[in-house]
Amino acid sequence: MIKSLRNQLVVALGLLVSVIGVAQGISSYQLSKTGMSALLDMRLEQVAARLRDGLAYALPKNPARGTQDDRDVVAVVWKPNDPLPFRTTDPSLHFPRDAKPGFSGVVVNDEDWRLFTRQEPTMTIQVAQRSSVRRDLTTEAATLTLWPIAVLLPLVWIAVVFVVRRSLRQLNQLGAEVRAIDMGHLQPLPTVGVPTEIAPFIHSINTMIERLATSIEKERKFIADAAHELRTPLTALQLQADNLAPHIAPGNQERFQELRKGIARSGKLIVQLLRLARADAPMNGAPLSRVDLAEVVTGAVADVLPIAIARGMDIGAEEMVSAHVRAVETDIGMAVKNLVSNAVRYTPDGGTIDLRMRRDGGMVWVDVIDDGPGIDEALLPRVFDRFFRANPDVEGSGLGLSIVKAIAARYGGDVTLKNRGDGRSGIVASIGFPVEEVKESAAEAASASA
Repeated sequence: MIKSLRNQLVVALGLLVSVIGVAQGISSYQLSKTGMSALLDMRLEQVAARLRDGLAYALPKNPARGTQDDRDVVAVVWKPNDPLPFRTTDPSLHFPRDAKPGFSGVVVNDEDWRLFTRQEPTMTIQVAQRSSVRRDLTTEAATLTLWPIAVLLPLVWIAVVFVVRRSLRQLNQLGAEVRAIDMGHLQPLPTVGVPTEIAPFIHSINTMIERLATSIEKERKFIADAAHELRTPLTALQLQADNLAPHIAPGNQERFQELRKGIARSGKLIVQLLRLARADAPMNGAPLSRVDLAEVVTGAVADVLPIAIARGMDIGAEEMVSAHVRAVETDIGMAVKNLVSNAVRYTPDGGTIDLRMRRDGGMVWVDVIDDGPGIDEALLPRVFDRFFRANPDVEGSGLGLSIVKAIAARYGGDVTLKNRGDGRSGIVASIGFPVEEVKESAAEAASASA
């Protein structure tokens, strides 16, 4: 079954045109044969008329046998009461003298002939042509009518493919716009100039986008409001815990410290929720700047360096490239820092974390490579789900990668997470953003001229 609408249209239209072309070819073939046969009959009549008008006496009385081409017509003139032909172009052929006037079919010397007989008071004129010659002539002429169809059919198929592809180009563009819809880009599809047949479909999609945008906005607002509301009581709890610290009995210190850690974890979760709500929020004209991604990477390394040094880790940037992106700098910094922080969290003490930048077409990528335990391949598709934690034993909220993905989508980028493929355990986390190509080129030209 052909699932592609374009292929279905191409096959349906192509077959329809082919059937019509074949029918037209058969019709033209038959009409050509009929017309050619009529022309040959007319030729026999014309020869007979010219013989009647005096040309009969110009025929030789005793022609040599075999001097006439097989494809030529044969003429015989009879005089009344003469047993032998008065004139003939081939004395070896004897047509029935009593043949009925007009056209008839006869067999002479084991060959089929098309015979025209004309009865005149002073003579009987017979003009004949081999049926095999007539078949060859009519078939040859009729076959020539098939050549245009044989040439045009492939051209018609090509034209059908071109027209269908061109007609569906707008659908392909709309499909690309639909694929680009995500939480960060919930723009309705354009309705100007769309074909009437797909206008209801576009309207339905736009209605769905509006509902989805409303639902996401409500969810984001709820998360932000809840996080704001919880921040105040948690801050109060933290202050009360700090005030109670000197008065806790030694025997209760361990449980008290667990309480303080729980309050701290809740505070971090609220911060992550606020960051996620901000990352999911629409741009709304937020001022963008030209962000040097290399400086962002350097800053992210500097932020986690004290923790890495304390745990004996080797962290650093292997390769750096000059690339700028158009974004809010704090968003890019947060995304890169979350990836680096995840690598620090999951890498064992004394491990290695490498950062590198690379250009790939119009994208600039930051790769964060650790030598931790890695992630089960079955769990990789879920790592960007909110509150999902691949390793419950490691402290975290399960929101860090969701924030990274939201930020990447917000600026037309992407983020991937995969296990290392060099035979070592660990994760390769990559985030990419579109490079600000025009200004990048201008800056390079300015530095070169300086």
